[in-house]
Amino acid sequence: MIALRLKARRLAHVALLLLAVAPFAALHAEDVASTHDVDFDPMAQRYQLGQGLRLGDSGFALGGYATASAAEPAEPDSNLLLQSLSGFLWWDNGGRWHAFSELEAENLFAADEDTLTTRRAELELERLYVDYTATDLFKFRVGKFLTPVGRWNLIHASPLVWTTSRPLITEKTFPTNATGAMVYGSLPWTEDGVEYSLYYSPGEELARDPDIDTFREALGAHLSFAPLPHLHAGLSYANFEQRNTPDEHRNLYGIDAVWAWHRFELSGEFHYRVNNGNESDSNERGLYLQAVAPLSERLYAVARYETFRRSDAERDINIYLGGLNYKLRPALVFKAEYSRATDNDLNVRDGLLGSIAVLF
Repeated sequence: MIALRLKARRLAHVALLLLAVAPFAALHAEDVASTHDVDFDPMAQRYQLGQGLRLGDSGFALGGYATASAAEPAEPDSNLLLQSLSGFLWWDNGGRWHAFSELEAENLFAADEDTLTTRRAELELERLYVDYTATDLFKFRVGKFLTPVGRWNLIHASPLVWTTSRPLITEKTFPTNATGAMVYGSLPWTEDGVEYSLYYSPGEELARDPDIDTFREALGAHLSFAPLPHLHAGLSYANFEQRNTPDEHRNLYGIDAVWAWHRFELSGEFHYRVNNGNESDSNERGLYLQAVAPLSERLYAVARYETFRRSDAERDINIYLGGLNYKLRPALVFKAEYSRATDNDLNVRDGLLGSIAVLF
């Protein structure tokens, strides 16, 4: 009973700290945007939370997002985690050339009952690429970019997704970044157009993340279209080898969809990965289905079901999640969720998880 009371008190302290910090940051940013003191930085006067900060007339702009999270049961050696601090720098002078970069500090600070540590901190280059727009039909990209598989991986920034935790298939079945070249654009086949992307990665990863089994070589495609009103669907394909398994040739097939109507949303993805034509028990497959319903002007209920079968596993992992998402402002989001996993041989964390995400 004493242990339970201490855990509840500890979680309450963490929640109060999270609730105290994020609104202050948002209100401070709002105050900055509304300040008209002539002695104040004129660029800061034009800043709005979530819209980035343009650096004069240079064509450059700064932005990013930050996420602080707390879990019960706690993560190893931490009750409170500054999970990510991501900075964007992009350049657009209104012409055909554009550039974008994203640098992310992961696990920047971790706090337990007695200490604050940075020993788990990592600095990763998420994206660095240059775009050239020939026409709406043909655009070209060279550099490091998010792998265009499904929807979640392309949106993934914490303030823009409904939950703190990420579905397994959006990071377990393929490397989340690719370094190489891409051609993309909009095909005029329907009224809304069909968005496409074709990419190739020779396998030389730019600023490789040692925690990710990156591409050794990859060739892939993604299509996104609107077959019905309020419905968007996508198809993904990737043929690749990975650095840690150079003799394992893989084909990934994916379907994704989202239906949105009057602030209700249903979404999901399905991935099936065939490993080198080997026996079927070496293949991987999984899906997630997620529903979102408005409870008030800013509060939403979220429910998600996941299932995932990894290579050589005897049983599927099943994950059930329920949670709340509160959008204090479009760029400031509070999340709380509870998940439970069955046949959990991947050690997926379950229990309570809360976070605050801010888009700069």
